[in-house]
Amino acid sequence: MATVVVAVLALAAGCASSSDLLQRFESLMDGVGGVVEIETAGTDSPLGVAEAQATVVVEDDLSDDDLEAVAERIRPFVARNVGDSSGWRFVDVRRGTVSFEVLADEGDTAAQLDLARRVADDPVFAEVSLTTHAFGEGRAIGTDSPRQGFGITVVPSDSSDVVSAWQRARSLRDAAAQLADVDVTAWSPDSRRFVTENVSGFPSVLDDPATSDVVLDAADQARLLDAVGAADLGAGRVEVLPEGIRVDLDTPTVTGYHSPDEVAEASPRAARIAGVLVAMSEVPGTSIGFVDSPDERRELNGDLSAAESLVDVVAPDTVSYSAISARSVEVRTSGLEGAVPAMQAIGGSGAVSGMDEIRVSSDAADGRGLWFSGRPEALAVLATVTGAIVTAPRIEGVAVTATEGRISIELDDDDDAATDAALADVVGAVRTAPAGTVVTFRRDGRGAADLATETVGQGETSDCSTLDTDDRRLCEIVASAWGG
Repeated sequence: MATVVVAVLALAAGCASSSDLLQRFESLMDGVGGVVEIETAGTDSPLGVAEAQATVVVEDDLSDDDLEAVAERIRPFVARNVGDSSGWRFVDVRRGTVSFEVLADEGDTAAQLDLARRVADDPVFAEVSLTTHAFGEGRAIGTDSPRQGFGITVVPSDSSDVVSAWQRARSLRDAAAQLADVDVTAWSPDSRRFVTENVSGFPSVLDDPATSDVVLDAADQARLLDAVGAADLGAGRVEVLPEGIRVDLDTPTVTGYHSPDEVAEASPRAARIAGVLVAMSEVPGTSIGFVDSPDERRELNGDLSAAESLVDVVAPDTVSYSAISARSVEVRTSGLEGAVPAMQAIGGSGAVSGMDEIRVSSDAADGRGLWFSGRPEALAVLATVTGAIVTAPRIEGVAVTATEGRISIELDDDDDAATDAALADVVGAVRTAPAGTVVTFRRDGRGAADLATETVGQGETSDCSTLDTDDRRLCEIVASAWGG
């Protein structure tokens, strides 16, 4: 079996063409011991930037000394020619299942070469890659492996596992001072298990990592990854990053559609995985990640049993998606006609008292963009207002939030559907709330700036004169519809 050495070369605008660069590289490698073949590819942009890629095939059993000679043959060329606007300087060198970089700096190259030697016969690894370029960049010609990474990326051997390979690679990295700032990532051979020290270049586990309230240390990451059993994971995927874990059982399908049987089969597996992971969390209320299945999401921030029971009380044939956490429930119904029954069913359960928020909407198929949420004590009022809004077909792009004694109406800031008649219908709907309920109107994305504030059972009181033109128009529609 041959070994691949990948060189990605770039020249600044106004320099030689890619073919010139490739010819120069081929001349450089001419006569180098162990070289079997050189494959090349290149592009030339209209702006005069030439990029070229060369694949040098060498013998798999090339000795350490000869491999070092290849690296030293390439390194001066790297220092002169290889790179891009971000200052990267690299040539990927692969011997067998181990690849490393030839870098412009002699010490950096020596450190990578030394680590490549040490891992070459390590029984823990089936594959090792040492790179400092970005996630997914600099792939070998003809490969499309998803196992790309930043820093040291390892795949365990048949006699090892992801956690053991990751921990072994971290210890080897820690022993090399020149690689102190390099991240370590491990993939399973089937690419279904993934753990890394850093989010550099990787998709985030959490929707918004900036809001994450947890930073897992390496020991926590290893424990969580090990806790996801192979039987429950099935064809799914688990990713563990410092800001959390994500288990995704929503495996891709050719049609993009999951049969009812597939959905039903995945749900108990997701529940079991979530239960195990939640039990490992040391701080109740702290989210350590998510478990996703085709029509469900579970946030791992505490005991989910109460939230699961609230989803269960809704007629199952009306639920198209649910998302739960220890103190919140979201249900999406297959049609708007299911929204009020869902609220009433959830509101009638004793488990609802432990929740902070209940959210109900319909799936995207209805196209009206209506969202409803409320505190447990306000669900009855929310159901009344929701029923009035659902039956008013002109109302679109509205989010309704209900708390005790208050209702907030948020209008879609990008929606042109806030016509006089539609907004008047919204006013009519919220006036079905009990007398004394305070109702505020605002536009999405406008922060705390209210368009109008009125009280059910009283005449209009909003002062529209201080608002800008667009907001004043909406405020005046509300005031007019509210009446005396």
